[in-house]
Amino acid sequence: MRISPFYLIAALGLSTLGEAKNACSGSCTNPALERCLTAKRVPFKVSCSPDWELYSTTLNRRVPITPAAIVLPNNSKHVSDAVICAANKGFKVQAKSGGHSYGSFGFGGTDGHVMIDLRNLNKTVLSRKTNVAVVGGGTHLGPMATAVHAQGKRAISHGICGGVGIGGHATHGGWGFTSRAWGLTIDHILELQVVLANGTETRVSPNSNPDLFWALRGAADSIGIVTSFSLKTHPAPKEVVNFVYEFEAVLESVDKAVNAFTRLQDFVSNATLVDRRLSLALQTFVKPNPETGSLDKSFVVGGTFMGSLGEYKRSIEPEMLRGLPAPTKSEVQSHDWLESLARLSPDGTLTGGPLYSAYFANSVTVDDPGLDRAALERYFGYILEGPPLPPVALQSNMELWGGADGQINFVPTTGAAFPHRNVFWTAHNLVQAPPDVNATGFPPEAVTYLSGLRNAILDGLEVNSAAYPNLVDTTLTRQEAHQLYYGEEVLRRLRRIKAAYDPRNVFENPQSIVA
Repeated sequence: MRISPFYLIAALGLSTLGEAKNACSGSCTNPALERCLTAKRVPFKVSCSPDWELYSTTLNRRVPITPAAIVLPNNSKHVSDAVICAANKGFKVQAKSGGHSYGSFGFGGTDGHVMIDLRNLNKTVLSRKTNVAVVGGGTHLGPMATAVHAQGKRAISHGICGGVGIGGHATHGGWGFTSRAWGLTIDHILELQVVLANGTETRVSPNSNPDLFWALRGAADSIGIVTSFSLKTHPAPKEVVNFVYEFEAVLESVDKAVNAFTRLQDFVSNATLVDRRLSLALQTFVKPNPETGSLDKSFVVGGTFMGSLGEYKRSIEPEMLRGLPAPTKSEVQSHDWLESLARLSPDGTLTGGPLYSAYFANSVTVDDPGLDRAALERYFGYILEGPPLPPVALQSNMELWGGADGQINFVPTTGAAFPHRNVFWTAHNLVQAPPDVNATGFPPEAVTYLSGLRNAILDGLEVNSAAYPNLVDTTLTRQEAHQLYYGEEVLRRLRRIKAAYDPRNVFENPQSIVA
């Protein structure tokens, strides 16, 4: 049994995409754009290309998008030329690194954008002198982790899904099970190579273009296209314990669920028992059972401990499980670093193939010291006694950002355009349709249901809350998203930088910054 994936409860994998073919002869729908790209020898696809669907299919089938063209750059010059062509011909631009945006923002979020697919910018090179990894903007997390380990037994903090692209993940946070020990992926960024809206290529760092460096770490989709990351690394742990415990009895009543959650929240807050090496998420699953006609419910505690199995069994497990009912199922295994990452990934590998399904998600960040009993009663009351679940599977994850000795919140809020630095839990809520359902078949009441769950968490919450920009909620307006992702002070500065570097609003999606 693996720890359940944090998005996509069930998914279909399609075959690996083939090599890019030449665009179709003659123009398709945008002749001026195509002539410009062709003249600059930029590889691209358009809707009449024979393999168009291999590149234009969104991972979230609920949000299909049709780009005006898909650019497949082999170097940063291709990116620069494509941005110039698109801007001069009046097209908006978005970059796709892995394509996992819940709103399909890498495809533009709405039809008609020029999508710059960075899949060919996928090399990872580790300096043995500085232990800094230079990572292409289209690199996926699994291959990146494999490369830095192979080249120097190093590691980078990142999420669990091997197919997620570094581009959006790192520039909008980047939570994973190593984040309590090492910080978010965004905290590992030392330098960036970026293409701006006028096609200029530049490098940014704390000492070179510091305003851009600040803005790109939190709002890169609005400011520029990162073609290369310079990331700090850590010595890879020699041993990591992956654990998962499933409890059916916890969800027998609201009171039992609240008691279990409160017990675990107290545990992770106890500095005499817990340090930064432990990370976990508390996951609630509810899904229809076609055989019984009822709902299957389970509560799962899953995570990692960067230490020995002996220490975990002796010092962590007994205290974590104390006061909880006996788990229905459990698995505790010791792995080396790469084995641990592979076991956490949805497909059990680090290759990270595409996973397609129709789903909707939202998020709530809950500041320190976490959720009080009244908030937990509303949360579990909605799930267990609230409105009926539509014909979808629900997964609600409380992902631990805070707790004893956690390192995420030690970074100053002023250091980047990512202001979430007092978070204890991030609620990551998702509803997913059966694998054969597409956009037209996705039940709209499922969106309403999940929005209700978000409101149940927020209703009467006594600590500050916001939303996590890597978990895009497509129901939010641009203004709502800005308030939740950034807040007024950060937003004012972002607007000034947007006006200076992208006054024509070339880089645009439904929730991007507007000057």
